[in-house]
Amino acid sequence: MPRTFQGEPPAASGSASGATFGPVERLGSVDSTQTIAARAAAAGAPHGAVFVAEAQTAGRGRHGHAWASPPGANLYLSLVLRPPGSVAGLLPLTLAAALAVADAVAEATALRPDIRWPNDLLLAGKKCAGILIETASDAAGDIGAGAAVLGLGLNVNQAMFPPDLAPIATSLRLALGRDCDREGLLAAILRQLHRRYHQWAAGGVPALLAAFEAASSYARGRRVRVGGSQMGGQEAFTGVTAGLDTHGLLRVARDGGGIEVVASGDVRPAPQSPSSPTRP
Repeated sequence: MPRTFQGEPPAASGSASGATFGPVERLGSVDSTQTIAARAAAAGAPHGAVFVAEAQTAGRGRHGHAWASPPGANLYLSLVLRPPGSVAGLLPLTLAAALAVADAVAEATALRPDIRWPNDLLLAGKKCAGILIETASDAAGDIGAGAAVLGLGLNVNQAMFPPDLAPIATSLRLALGRDCDREGLLAAILRQLHRRYHQWAAGGVPALLAAFEAASSYARGRRVRVGGSQMGGQEAFTGVTAGLDTHGLLRVARDGGGIEVVASGDVRPAPQSPSSPTRP
């Protein structure tokens, strides 16, 4: 029997170690927590407001990809953010959020997910989580000027996946062989997101980018294929990743020469070329 959430994680506090996001609104089945949080942001919801659902009927990920959201097994949440200054150029915050969720999973389960640039968490090469940040300029609807909505889908206790997803998706339960405490995991995620958000807001982008490179096998020395409809007609290409630039964009040493700076696109493993170096 799926378990519902009980209680609430700790409220925000002045302690650096215990500070977290909140208040938390618990929801049953919704179309998408992103839609709920966007409407709340447009209506004036405060910075840090969190919306957690038991199920989603129209969950979505980056570039409009659908996110499978069965009831009572996983974590589906969205968070209202009101960053200082402009909400443009939030890629480093996306990377910070990926780091935060990876840290929270490690804290709660001792599993250490890999991070596929910019926003996917992987276990044994399969996706277990995705992160999405949207602003008023995105297609999600009216979020309201000066606000952003951070969404997370994390496969926690899902035991099976549809045949089309089984080769590429996994959950913490499948990796551990047992169920995980979703409440403890939620509390850890909100604490770690709070910590990384304030690191980003305080100008700690260089340290965040260095931490991302250290946590991601995709950031440097990984042979990849970059493609996807979001590339604006540009042909897919292969090469070896060469780290992040100062904005968090992925640098790829293309086969045949030259460095491509990737702003968007699906980054996936590519077979190793006998002639390509393992490190650019």
